[in-house]
Amino acid sequence: MQSETRNELWQRRESTASGSNGCRTFWKAVYVDKTAYVYELAHHGGINYFLSRPRRFGKSLLISTLQCYFEGRRELFRGMAVEKLETEWTQYPVLRLDLSLGKYYDEKSVDSICGGILKWYERDYGLPDGKGENLSDRLSAIIRKAYEQTGQKVVVLIDEYDAPMLDSIHKPELQDYLRQRVRDLFSPLKGMSQYLRFVFLTGISKFSQLSVFSELNNLTDLTFEPDFEGICGITEEELFTQLKPDIEQLAERMGQRRRQPMSYDEVVAELKRMYDGYHFTDRMTDIYNPWSLFYAFDRGWIDNYWFSTGTPSSLINLLRMKHIVMPDLEGFTAEKSVFDAPTERITDPIPVLFQSGYLTIKDYDYQRKRFTLGFPNAEVRDGFGGALYNYYCAEYVGSRSRMDNAMWDLRDKKITFEEFLESVRKWYAGIPYSITDKSQSEQFYEALFYALMVGIGADVEAEGQTSDGRFDIALKMQDAIYILEFKFGKCAQEATAQILAKDYAVRFAQDKRPVFAVGLNISKDRRTIENYQIVACK
Repeated sequence: MQSETRNELWQRRESTASGSNGCRTFWKAVYVDKTAYVYELAHHGGINYFLSRPRRFGKSLLISTLQCYFEGRRELFRGMAVEKLETEWTQYPVLRLDLSLGKYYDEKSVDSICGGILKWYERDYGLPDGKGENLSDRLSAIIRKAYEQTGQKVVVLIDEYDAPMLDSIHKPELQDYLRQRVRDLFSPLKGMSQYLRFVFLTGISKFSQLSVFSELNNLTDLTFEPDFEGICGITEEELFTQLKPDIEQLAERMGQRRRQPMSYDEVVAELKRMYDGYHFTDRMTDIYNPWSLFYAFDRGWIDNYWFSTGTPSSLINLLRMKHIVMPDLEGFTAEKSVFDAPTERITDPIPVLFQSGYLTIKDYDYQRKRFTLGFPNAEVRDGFGGALYNYYCAEYVGSRSRMDNAMWDLRDKKITFEEFLESVRKWYAGIPYSITDKSQSEQFYEALFYALMVGIGADVEAEGQTSDGRFDIALKMQDAIYILEFKFGKCAQEATAQILAKDYAVRFAQDKRPVFAVGLNISKDRRTIENYQIVACK
């Protein structure tokens, strides 16, 4: 929370933009005013609220802002929207329970972490150390004491409420214990509404089996609420107004680093391609990933910052068990009820992919009441493709680098497309038998190729729909577009004939680049490309 007004902060940033030695330095603070959301939330008419957003989307910062607001710290909000909206600035006792303060590896950890948080407030309100007592009894005593001492109802802010379950999601026996302990901790929130002014929970997933959701009176879930879609993350409007100076500085720094000028519009286009694309309601407000956006401003370079290569192998394995491959995730349709499915036992990877930020809403069919999902942006799509490739080909050391070099040679016209396909043939042939023997199908080889192309940054489209079907993959180069159709144990000519007969090239009718049909046949015995055919479409 910045104590300066917006104008003061910008002035400080501009005044430090050039040092005494003439070298450029940069003010690191970034200001975006979200306090109008805070005021609206505080006066929404209810008591109990929940918000789910992906990791590193500003949930903890929102909790901090709510804490300062309810503590009546008016001086921190000078020049902000809430200063004009709020007239009372009542000071409420605030209990902030941050369950992400530790890792929940065993049964003792939840008692240690949650007990430690409660111990702070027991000291603050003059209560004896409740170690050994039920978490619910300790929290109940703290809430009553806070109310009695201040004469004001209590605000309870719970940050990352789902951290214990997420840490232990692959340990079913530990999950049962943690669920009981967390349920015990939250249980006072139901029966003490007379002492409570405001209760707010954040997290990534909605663990519907916890009593906090089934028993908490009149819980309002803001996750899909259009009026609060922009409460976390950076909206496009905020980016182009409040953060315009940061974009201008980023353009200057990137131009210096590249040794050639980079325009404001070029930077905007690249920021949108890399970090935009998150939608959390059917209103489809464009939300940018704040973590990556601010990292780009700080480092003066646009790159992959958010995506962690530590994508859970169990989640990728579940995709494989459910026969869901990466191309299927673009354009996946689901009803809203899918996102409320219990997360305690993961049987469907789609809700978890959405809640974690790997997938987002791309469209909404009001008649069918179904969401269309997809990867939000290039950063997530490329990172997910790389993670999938690393999972499938962990033993295939160096293969990704060799294919990356082949792609660059193709871009630079050092090799022909036929020579590029020969590199693909060798790449397939080198994939360990332990990977391919369980997935002998054209869909698998298509998905593996797609994940590789995405992972090395190729401009590739999968399962593109036309009026007469869907093509497998379109690889878009600077001087040509290649439509690839995969067959397994058949022939390449059959694949190219399908492309031509169904006129898949019509998808690119407005594109001036020539389009080629590429038929690829995978041998059942050799587990690589047996033959291929390339035919001009236009």
